[in-house]
Amino acid sequence: MKLKISFFNPGIFKQDLRQHGWIGVIYLLCLLFVLPLQMLLIISNEENYPYYIKELTNYFQVAAGGQLMFLFTLPVIAGIFLFRYLQTEASVDMTHSFPVKRNVHYFSHIISGVFMLVLPIVITAAFAFIITKWDAGFNKIFTFPELLSWIGIASLLTVFLFLLTVLVGMITGISVVQGILTYVFLFLPIGILSLLNLNLGQMLFGFSSSYYLYENLEVLSPFMRFMEIASKPFSSVELIIYCILTIIFLIAGKIIYDRRHLERAGDAIVFPYLKPVFKYGMTFCTMLLSGAYFSTIQDGSTGWLIFGYISGSIIGYIIAEIILQKSWRILKPSMAISFGSYSIIIVLIYFSLSTDVFGYEKKLPSLDNIEAVYLENGDYLNDGYYGQEVRFSSDQTYIQDVREFHEAIIQQKSQIIERDNTIYHPPTLLVYKLKNGGKVAREYVFPNKLFAIELKPVIGSIEYKKTHFPLNNAAKKANVAEISSNAPINKNLKLTDQKEIAELKTAIEKDYLAQSYEDITSPGTPWGSLEFSHRNPSVYGEESYYTHLQLKPSYKETEKWLADKNYLTRVKLLPEDIVTLEVIKGNNDFSQQEIDIEAYYRELTNKKVEVTDKKLINEVLNKFSDYDEEANYYVKMRFVNGNEWYVVLREKNVPAELLQALK
Repeated sequence: MKLKISFFNPGIFKQDLRQHGWIGVIYLLCLLFVLPLQMLLIISNEENYPYYIKELTNYFQVAAGGQLMFLFTLPVIAGIFLFRYLQTEASVDMTHSFPVKRNVHYFSHIISGVFMLVLPIVITAAFAFIITKWDAGFNKIFTFPELLSWIGIASLLTVFLFLLTVLVGMITGISVVQGILTYVFLFLPIGILSLLNLNLGQMLFGFSSSYYLYENLEVLSPFMRFMEIASKPFSSVELIIYCILTIIFLIAGKIIYDRRHLERAGDAIVFPYLKPVFKYGMTFCTMLLSGAYFSTIQDGSTGWLIFGYISGSIIGYIIAEIILQKSWRILKPSMAISFGSYSIIIVLIYFSLSTDVFGYEKKLPSLDNIEAVYLENGDYLNDGYYGQEVRFSSDQTYIQDVREFHEAIIQQKSQIIERDNTIYHPPTLLVYKLKNGGKVAREYVFPNKLFAIELKPVIGSIEYKKTHFPLNNAAKKANVAEISSNAPINKNLKLTDQKEIAELKTAIEKDYLAQSYEDITSPGTPWGSLEFSHRNPSVYGEESYYTHLQLKPSYKETEKWLADKNYLTRVKLLPEDIVTLEVIKGNNDFSQQEIDIEAYYRELTNKKVEVTDKKLINEVLNKFSDYDEEANYYVKMRFVNGNEWYVVLREKNVPAELLQALK
């Protein structure tokens, strides 16, 4: 008896291979280029071979950029071309005039597409396997399970993208729109959340756009997630989710195909009930993008934020109507009602957020619900950045002090909002880890002097310094320490003796943990920079810096250690390096953020005092800053090597003898 398969037609399969088989051939050539060929190139490069082998841990790391490009383009092209017949009236009528059911058409094209896309992956893997067994270096790091993992993930992502493209093709009648919408859907979740984060940061006092943007948002975009696959493999949960989504795309595409009206070929959106979703979705996204753009470039101006919302909404709505109607003549009375309804809803949402109807801005976790807390106050200690390792503290006294500080911020909202935006203040981030497993994060920008009383027990505490201590586990492996002066003078030192490096780390730790609140928040410029790095001579070109920190004037233990080793004169700017200092008082009309200090100094006509006394010079060297919004005295340093440096001083840090001479 002849076996009949109701959902598959061999004739359609063969026709697809004849007509679109070139997609599979190109996919194969591209994959061969980015994996087996690149492996051969690494083997042939004898000089850099040890370095490359050391860096590789899985097949995805071989020409990762090339793999990313081809895995995310060829499946989309296949999805567009295999169902291209649905996008023109002539071809769709002719195809469906044959005595073949829609489900046979659908599954036959799906099977042929999967075949021509997965077969190149298997062939590529076979070549990669041969090269791996042939070369001892690759054979040592690339196991057969690793190869099977590459085949499985590459195939899953390929089929996932192919079926997503097919699904999108079922709701649109234009191939170009199909391709664009496919990539839009790939980035839509992370894009929407990013835009919402940026906009909420402008409307809600304390909302931390930066913190939430780094909270694993990449998992929402297959493209962004694949960019990290080399260092962060897919988890079992992620793979299951992708498998489920792939099955959903397959089933949803079949259901929509059965209900698609053939005469809709050529329409941007073939289902009438999806047109409002497209129109208002595009209007909303364009509004968020425009609002975020204008507000960001105008330093959070509410007026420009609203202007961005209005202009973005109008532009997005018009473009959506043009696409849907396929005409420039879109003006109709119904548009005013439609856009007006949308505008009313958006205005209500905006005012509910800007007036904090939901109580977000005043929400403060109770002490009983807080398990641990993290606070990052600008860049005083860590020169930190969002996304770094966050070390929470569960010390109850510290938690209480941070919460009281946070409560003071909420109470003085009006003063913070009305601050001078022309002066830079680093952000303060607070993150509470709650006992129920949740987290509450807030971010504020304000001058620290506004909360000096509340900040002192927090920043001056040992808990704050412990949670920001830069010598982490990676830095402990460092076998090289390099110190250099921050002044424009050639002073540096490299240490490779492991005993000396250990002693230096001990001195740094003592100084770091002994800092007072005044030491930490002082605007004084650090006199030097310290980098700990790890070097492996057996690996070509490897040099990875694990830790970078600044050496402050308050680091007396470190200075003493350097002096005892006769290293201090080789790394620190000393009075002996300076010929003269010139000090002059400013005119209270200078913004260091906007004007060059040197240019401003040269324009001053007030009385100048020249200093050659080494004792006075040393006092200035321990107090000066290259940036300080409260400074009003300006200093020109002339070095023995001929260089000049322009810095600033607060009045309280100017030696009394100089103040008297400047009167």
